Amino acid sequence: MDRTTRKILAMCMAAALAACGGGGGDGGNTLSANQGTQTGGTGATTGGTSAGSGTGTTTGTGGTAGGNTGSATGSTGTGTGASTGGTSGSSTGGTAGGGTGGASGTGGTSGTGSTGGTGGTTSPASEQQLKGYLGLVASQLVYIKANRSIYFPVALEQFESAQGIYDFASGSKTDITNVTIPTPARAPAAPLAAFGFRIEKFVQRATPDQDVANQKAVGRIAFNLEEKPGTPGIAAGATAEQIRFVIDKVELSSDAKGELVAARVQDGAQMTVYGRNAAGTEVRETIPLPNGAVKLVPLEWMLDPGGDTTSVMLVVDLETAFSQAGDKLAALADLAGQFSMQVTMSFAQLVRPGVPASGTTPAVERRELTGQSISVNGLPPVTGWGVSGNAWVRMYPPQ
Repeated sequence: MDRTTRKILAMCMAAALAACGGGGGDGGNTLSANQGTQTGGTGATTGGTSAGSGTGTTTGTGGTAGGNTGSATGSTGTGTGASTGGTSGSSTGGTAGGGTGGASGTGGTSGTGSTGGTGGTTSPASEQQLKGYLGLVASQLVYIKANRSIYFPVALEQFESAQGIYDFASGSKTDITNVTIPTPARAPAAPLAAFGFRIEKFVQRATPDQDVANQKAVGRIAFNLEEKPGTPGIAAGATAEQIRFVIDKVELSSDAKGELVAARVQDGAQMTVYGRNAAGTEVRETIPLPNGAVKLVPLEWMLDPGGDTTSVMLVVDLETAFSQAGDKLAALADLAGQFSMQVTMSFAQLVRPGVPASGTTPAVERRELTGQSISVNGLPPVTGWGVSGNAWVRMYPPQ
């Protein structure tokens, strides 16, 4: 049996497993309570039809750059800021995607964090798209388990479900060393320690003759987490919490064979952050990014890879990314609850490949994973490809 046949059979078996669903045991709602067991994440788990609970486009309401962003979804950022302050949108008023950018209104102090642009970030005009696409293997996303024992695979369909993902590590206020995956740095404001995608090692061709070798794609990755109304993390009289951030100057490169060889942030990369805690305190900051904020992680670090040597994890190490914040993000250190969560990258198409039916196992349809538009502090929105779902941050779902 050749490698391709083995891989298709593994993914079909995973589809059957994910379709079975699952439950959980009794436990509390705090991080120190019963850890529980998350379903749909081990092995090569693939779901069938997505439950789909994405919350739609979440953009700032003031000061984003005008003009077409040139995204796959054709989103446009239309600034509405009318208060006084620095210019909004792209700080230099240059091009924004394929449109003509520039200042959008005169303000940028709207309630959702769309303050004036800060400059120095990767703009849509300077981004370089990856030719071909990234293939999501076994429909799996990855994060670090709460006990920091392993990178844990979870089915995309689990992430998209109403319950979402849980039992993952978040940024820590202390150094945690006596574990398999120690904290790289103290980063209490990081809502997750890490998040990523299990992808094919080789860039996938969109057409048989497409050249995917020797590439260097450059762009941005954005996260948006908004606490869901009516969930246990919102106390009486408290404000729904939120954190959104953009990591710029992300570089993904392939070699002469089209194999992915590196993922990193370039020199001078920054992370732009907006957040709001339960007391209603808002934070807007720009943080320098150290090496290691984005990386490729070998599959040997993932639970039960099934002997697969053809895939790798593309990981955003949020603890490393948030490690340079100091006290700037102290107000966001205790965010907790169930959040809707979107992750969008601007520079590489993400595709969940189709799997043919086999015996009693139904076929899995090919799915292009389109990301939600995410705008932070008046910067041009990040549009492109990604995932939308739900996540329990520093809490566990009621059992």
